[in-house]
Amino acid sequence: MNPIFKIISAFAIFLLFNLLPPFAGLSPQGQRVIAVVLLAIVLWATEALPVGISSLLVLILLGVTKSVPSANDLFHGFRSPILYFLVGVMAMGGAIVKSGLALRAAKVFLRGAGGSSKRLFANCLLSLPPLALILSSAITRNAILLPAYQETFRQMNLPREDGLVKSIVLTLGLLNPFASSAFMTGGLAPMTTSTLVGGLSWWRWFFLMSLPYYVLLLLGGLWTYWVNPSPQRSFEQKELKKTLPLTSEEKRVIAVLALTSFLWIIDFWHGWHPAIPALIAAALLATPGIGVLSWKELEKTIPGSTFFVLGASLSLAQALITTGAAAWFAQSLAHSIILLQGLDQVVILMLILMVSIVHLGIANMSACIALLIPITTTLAMALKMNPIVFGLIVSIVVDAVILYPVQTATNILAYETGLIGGRDVLKVGLGLLVLTSLVILFVALPWWSLLGVPLNIK
Repeated sequence: MNPIFKIISAFAIFLLFNLLPPFAGLSPQGQRVIAVVLLAIVLWATEALPVGISSLLVLILLGVTKSVPSANDLFHGFRSPILYFLVGVMAMGGAIVKSGLALRAAKVFLRGAGGSSKRLFANCLLSLPPLALILSSAITRNAILLPAYQETFRQMNLPREDGLVKSIVLTLGLLNPFASSAFMTGGLAPMTTSTLVGGLSWWRWFFLMSLPYYVLLLLGGLWTYWVNPSPQRSFEQKELKKTLPLTSEEKRVIAVLALTSFLWIIDFWHGWHPAIPALIAAALLATPGIGVLSWKELEKTIPGSTFFVLGASLSLAQALITTGAAAWFAQSLAHSIILLQGLDQVVILMLILMVSIVHLGIANMSACIALLIPITTTLAMALKMNPIVFGLIVSIVVDAVILYPVQTATNILAYETGLIGGRDVLKVGLGLLVLTSLVILFVALPWWSLLGVPLNIK
């Protein structure tokens, strides 16, 4: 499709929604924000414009339509610590490449694959759960793994369009968070869910969520590999068995990574946001005599488009929440679901669809969960169903159903490699929507019931 047609279509949807008669219960500002959201989703999903420019357009339209009350609200997303967390982890990724650790890791990956491209993908997929025990954040794992796999692709002389390249990068961008969310402390999304649902210990969360997430990780990996066909190839393993001593630069980078991980692990003691250790790492890695990056090299590791995309999406999510547009939309869908009382499986499918639609507009996972769980709790009680089950479903769907490249911070890092595009994400995301529905219906619900958390309550 012609990019000009995509842009015209996006603005036509924006204008049409603004010109519609006022919706009952929706403020004029809320209606304008939803119009901007629809435009943003079309532009981000179709890549009609570079994502950075689309993000600037989002900010401009929020401002000129007076959808937000002040400049502080307009630039709310750029005050989020998530942006600065990304700055830190991107610096870590740049240092891993510059020091030679990425090349060293690439040789380890290739050696473990035993000359088989299929085994290389399987190792990538199956390594995520154990890695989540060491590095709980999927974003941090991507900062380390993406440069290493990019070096692996260079060693194998694989082009950008190769199915194996896309499969591995999409796995890291879309499936990687599942390994984290199997643990209650794996990220903000499970922490938000467990807090709002209440009464779940670390072990209780793991017993309830690990099976659905691991099944979804496995099925999602098979789907990703299947829709990105790549010929089974063998590659030579010349010089892979040679292990050279660590260089001074590699040792310094490892020391900084170890310090940062330690600071993340003991956050219960110091109470710092994860962004602070990440920024400490960036500062150390760019400090002469300690780090390996010059200031100019550090600047190159942090693409401006990432900063604008994430900041704009967070501002947009906040505008949806503060104007009441998100709550109005979710409650409207919830009222429709109540009409399906007695049709349990249909209710669950509609709940999954509702969460997926709301998440299209609210890219921030914890914000989306914080909005939806109170609404779905009310919905569950009206349907005489278990609100804990509804809360857990919300968490899984927000994690799993990603339909455009910049919908999550984890996938933004994968997208910024330039190795995947919007169509690749949509193709895998639609499959994950189907797989998530099947896993929830036929794995999660029976499993939760077996563990004493049934769907229906007496």
